Order: sequence, then C-alpha cells, then structure tokens
Amino acid sequence: MLTTLKVKTAKPQERAYKLADSGGLYLFVQPNGSKLWRYKFRINGKEGKRALGAFPEVGLAEARSLHANARQLVAQGINPAQARRDERITEAKKQLERDKGVFGTVVEDWSAATSAALRPSTVKQRQREINSDLLPKLKDRPIGGITRLELTALLKGVEQRAPEVARNLRNYLWGIFEYAIDSGLIDDNVVPPVRVLKKRNKKNHPALSERQVGSFLRTLDANTKINEETRIAMLLMLLTACRKAEIIEGRWDEVNLEGAQWEIPAARMKAKRAHWVPLTPQAVALLTRLRTLVPADREYLFPNRVDPRRPMANRSLNALMERLGFGGEGTPHGMRAAFSTYFNRTGGNIDVIEHCLAHVPANAVRAAYNRHAYQDERRTMLQEWAGHLDRLRNERANSEDESVIVVKTAEDVSNRDAKAKPGRVSMVSTKGVLPVDAKTNARLEIGGTSPRNKRARLSRALTE
Repeated sequence: MLTTLKVKTAKPQERAYKLADSGGLYLFVQPNGSKLWRYKFRINGKEGKRALGAFPEVGLAEARSLHANARQLVAQGINPAQARRDERITEAKKQLERDKGVFGTVVEDWSAATSAALRPSTVKQRQREINSDLLPKLKDRPIGGITRLELTALLKGVEQRAPEVARNLRNYLWGIFEYAIDSGLIDDNVVPPVRVLKKRNKKNHPALSERQVGSFLRTLDANTKINEETRIAMLLMLLTACRKAEIIEGRWDEVNLEGAQWEIPAARMKAKRAHWVPLTPQAVALLTRLRTLVPADREYLFPNRVDPRRPMANRSLNALMERLGFGGEGTPHGMRAAFSTYFNRTGGNIDVIEHCLAHVPANAVRAAYNRHAYQDERRTMLQEWAGHLDRLRNERANSEDESVIVVKTAEDVSNRDAKAKPGRVSMVSTKGVLPVDAKTNARLEIGGTSPRNKRARLSRALTE
C-alpha cells in the first residue's frame, strides 16, 4: 500500500517504474519526474488502463476514490476508459449546445454554409421566409428541445395561409436539422415528413397562344411608356427561349456580341449545367441597343433601378404582362411553352428543342456527352423562331369586328394614343396601337370592315 510520504519521495530513475497500491491502482513514475496515477483492469480477458490524473494535482486519497468508481464500472462490465471518453464527448456536446445550440445560431451557421451555391434572389427569399415564420417562434430555443409535433403544428399553421411557403419552410428545416446533426448538436432529425402537408396542385405556367403572342408583341411595341430595358428583357426572353431568371440576372461578361452567343454559367442555371445560347440577329440588335442604355460599369445586363448592384426585380416581367392586359392569359415563363409547342407541332428535332430549353435529358451520361451538341441546329432553330415571332407580330387579326380607324405619323399621334418613335407610324385599331413601317409621313385614312378591303387600301396607301 502506498502512503502520501512514499509518493512524495519517489525519485525518477533512468527507466520509468511503477509503485503499486491495491486493486490495480499504481503510481507511474517517469524519468522526467512526472508521477501519474493509473488503474490496470481486465474486462472479458482483455487488459485495459484508465488514467486517473497526475500527482500532486490528484492526491493519494482522490486517486483511490477515482479508482473505486472505476472498479465499480469494471464490475458491471463497463470499460472505465471508454466511459471517461464518453463523458468528455457529452461534456463537449453540452458546451457546444450552450455556445451554438440555440435554433437562431444554427440557422445563421447553416445559412452561411449553404448560401454560396444559391442565387442571390433565392437566398433573399429563403431568409425572408425564415425570418417571418421560423425565427419568431424558435430563435432562442435549444435545437435539441424542439419536437416533431410542434414543427408539424407550425407548418400546418403556415399552410393555411401560404401552402407553398409551408413547403419551403419544411425544406429549410430539414437542412437546418441535418446541419445540426453534422455539427454534433443533435442525434436525430425531428422534421416531419412531407406527407404532413397537402399535396401540391401542380399547374403549368399559363402560356399565350400563338395568336396571343402576336397580339402581345404588337401591344408591347406600341406602348411607349414602358421602360426600354424592361421591353428588351421581355423580347430577349422570347427570342432565346431562356427562363426569366437566366435573362434578368444575365451579366455582360457572359455575352459575346461579335460571336453572337451567350454562355450562361452552371451556377445560374436551374439544372446547374452551363447553357450555350446562340443569338439571332434580332437578339444581337436588342443587346447592342441595351449596351447604349446601360452604363459601361454595370455588371448586369438589366441593373435594378433602385440598387444597380443587383439585377432587375424578379417580378418586373410579370408586372409588364399584367400592365399590358395579358396577366391572366400567360406568364413570362409560359413563353417557353409557345416555343416548345411550335416546334413540336412543326416536327422539330426533340433533342434540339430540349437543348434550346436547357432541359436535362433523363440519361445523365447522355446529358454530359451532349452538353454542347447541336449548336448549328440550335442556331437555325432559334433563327426560325425569331422569324416566326416577326410573322406573328405583323399578322392582322381576321375577325370582322376589328376595323382599322386611322394611321398616323409619330408627329400626329395624340396623347390619348400610344406615341411611336420618330420614323415609325402607328395603326390604331380596336386591339390597340399597332406599329407599321412607314414609307411616307402622310396621314392615311382607311375605313371599311372587310379584312380584304382593309389590306388592299393599306397596301395602296403605303405605296403612294
């Protein structure tokens, strides 16, 4: 048995040695003079050791007390060394929970870790929805104390007001809790499954018919009060068959006007695959005009009017359609459906159509292989589409009730009518003010209700 005096007077030797106490407890004296308490034990025939501290920080009495506790664990078949490691992990976890375990802190860390891969508009929407519906109730709660039942109740409450927001919140919560698991804060993800929310009634984006597209283009051309950049954004979306975000968030360094092409990086694409867009002469002309409107130091094609460091507001094109009276008939995204419908109806190559629309093929290997395929065919298809849009724009409705009232030069158009730009004349009809290329500045009076009569008179008038 050891005594305190014997422990104090133990001298270091050339080699480390042990001074035994009892029951496997001993003092390990090292050549450098350090004195360490150790407990040697066996569980299931396997030898183990448990460190109990160093003398004099841990005296003989305390070492024997720690030894006694460890022997009790061994008697229960528990490895005391492993038990101590588990205790340290638990203590560290509790400290982590005290420091970073509240829901609001976890959300901040998760947001910082995931925002870089998302569009700025997506990050802004996500933060807005979290701030509105999650943080007011959960911000100061320990994340380990949040239950599935209360999350279900929270989501169902939001669902009554905004079903789509509730689905978004559930997705955010899933990511937040998975991040907490990876950070060692919790062991289980208590976020309820998607089945607790009602199934989404999937609806395609409303799309204009071909005749409506023509009417929309004529109305768009005729309304001179529309911001020119917004008009160009809408026309580019039609000409390129790109998604709205791909257009309004476009950057000048992506566009090659000389090469008549636009390379949209993978980070900005829905499927996270770079997208090559051939630019038709009509699209190049629009971008060339846009370059004269946007200051040279701007990053975006369509800078936000309030904060030029950000792109055009997400709803700008939707608001444009609503302002022109087409809000209930279609959406900007629905314009892509008009492109797809036309070429599927006219027998276009389905692979070329899908590449123009930046749709990912079902076969992933094929998708990688064809990333830059069909470039010539895509350029030809988009040029055909641009020509088709021009034809739709120039078509006159054949209904008997559409009568052309008067054709005037820009100088003669009154404040009541939309004002055309110099060098253009506007044809006023029951459908609105429609632009017509002018060969003369003469005032043209055209009457009659017969479509054939109207076309004949208009033709004669313009050639006089």
